[in-house]
Amino acid sequence: MIFALRDAFAELQDELARFNQQWLAHVVKANVYDVPLNNNGLAPKIIPVTHYEGEEASQKAALAFQTLHFQPNQHPATAYRLAGWIGIDCDLQKEIDLVNQKKDELKRLMLAIPERERNKTTRQALPNVSVLQCYRHLVQWSPAPECLYFSWAGATPSSVHVSRADVEAQLERSRKNRPDQFTPSEWENIINLQKQQLAEVPPEIPLIYRWRKAPHPRIMAYNKGQKSNAGRIVPANLPVFVVINSQQETPKVYGLEDFDMSQHIRETPRADSALLLPVIESIGLYAQIKANKKVLINEQELHEGATTRNNEWQRKPLDE
Repeated sequence: MIFALRDAFAELQDELARFNQQWLAHVVKANVYDVPLNNNGLAPKIIPVTHYEGEEASQKAALAFQTLHFQPNQHPATAYRLAGWIGIDCDLQKEIDLVNQKKDELKRLMLAIPERERNKTTRQALPNVSVLQCYRHLVQWSPAPECLYFSWAGATPSSVHVSRADVEAQLERSRKNRPDQFTPSEWENIINLQKQQLAEVPPEIPLIYRWRKAPHPRIMAYNKGQKSNAGRIVPANLPVFVVINSQQETPKVYGLEDFDMSQHIRETPRADSALLLPVIESIGLYAQIKANKKVLINEQELHEGATTRNNEWQRKPLDE
């Protein structure tokens, strides 16, 4: 299986390289929105956005399509993203389908591995490779929509019960994924401290991972008068291709703006059925010490809020 994974990964890399040689010659317009890499795995309060256009945007997009490995200072629980859109003067759906087919073939091989063995086998076969970055499909919209609207999705609290063995396994995996800002000894001390904090929890106490889903950019395509957005909203993990056959078909674009958590927080705290105490706050691990009666948890303090609707629709397109 290790050799099959390596072969499938190499085929994906080759197909992406071929695709980059094809689409760059057909660019009519390009805009991308660069955001910093996440180096700690936590949802940031502020995410600055840097806008690039033209040739510089095209080159950044080409590099993004082939970025399948973890980057320096990238936390292993996060993914590299580059939001944006690329106007092209011809239909590249067949070429895009070939790329997506290679992505799906790699994913099928991954999922064929028993779950308990999957992480170990993947690390042996494809060291430092981000499977999330490998799986992400390329997208093309044709005909061009009238508007493209970029926004931020997700800042909501989520939770899941986890076994002590799974937490211990995660901590051991983290030893091999040291962020660049820590020296080897500093990182080793951090992991050892986290294992000590876990050991202090009595074995009969349930453990819960609780985290705020990291905000991520999304893009919506829409036309005047449409009644449904089904299939027209996708995560803006990579630039989306838009077929433009004439200047009149160029969509209005509402570009991606900086993310500010203060605009997405829940004004009132949620009620929760369990009282949670922090165990390893840096990875969102809590102990469920009581579950019989509902207790009001200060969600704003634990998670600094959930996504709410705001007035983003009042924004003006970039071309106005």
